[in-house]
This record gives sequence, structure tokens and C-alpha cells, in this order.
Amino acid sequence: MKCDIRPMDDVELLVDVFYDRVRNDDLLGPVFEEALQGDWPGHLNKMYRFWHSILLDDPLYFGNPFLPHVDLPHGKDYFDHWVTLFQRTLDQLFEGQKTEEFKIQVAKMAETFHHNIVACSNLNENR
Repeated sequence: MKCDIRPMDDVELLVDVFYDRVRNDDLLGPVFEEALQGDWPGHLNKMYRFWHSILLDDPLYFGNPFLPHVDLPHGKDYFDHWVTLFQRTLDQLFEGQKTEEFKIQVAKMAETFHHNIVACSNLNENR
């Protein structure tokens, strides 16, 4: 039986499994590989802190999560695919109220990122 997502150990498991899927994904893998230039350990450590901060409302991440995404491909298909992979990973590993809330939160966050990146891109094109 799966449990609801809990503190840091579960966050690390989620991040490890999810980014292993991303790394091996035909659509997202090349994007992340190019952006990270092979520094997966550094990215994973940052993601442990980021998702811990988001999920558990315990600030361990103090960066700007939006900026690293501005120059990445910003088609809606990338964001939708990312959300699908993330939610499937959550479903595979956990079940419960916190997990369901987190799935909604992740989808809203991706939608906000996509909207803001497109808006920034449009501003830059109109200059």
C-alpha cells in the first residue's frame, strides 16, 4: 500500500524518480541535458530544496525558479508533458490527500511558468 507524500525522504525519492524519467524522455531529456550541461547532481540538489520548500512550506530554496526556464523551449507541449510525467510519478509512488493537492499545485505552477515565459518572449520580440 502506498502512503501519502511525507517529509524530505519522500521529496528526494520523488525528485530522483521523476528526473530519471526526464533524463530518459525523448522530448524533455535533450532539453534538460543541454540546459544542465551534465550537472545533474547540482540540479537534483537544487530540486530537493525547491520541492521541499513548495511541498512542505519550509523554505530551503531561495533562488528564482522562473529565470532558468526563460530561454528553454516554451511550447505548451513541453509543459503539458512535464506535468504528465510529474503526476504519473506521484501516482506511482504515493496516494493520499497531500499527493492529490500537490498534483493540482504542480499543474498550476507549470501553467503559470508557461504563461510568464510566453509573455516575456512576446515582450522581447516586440522590442
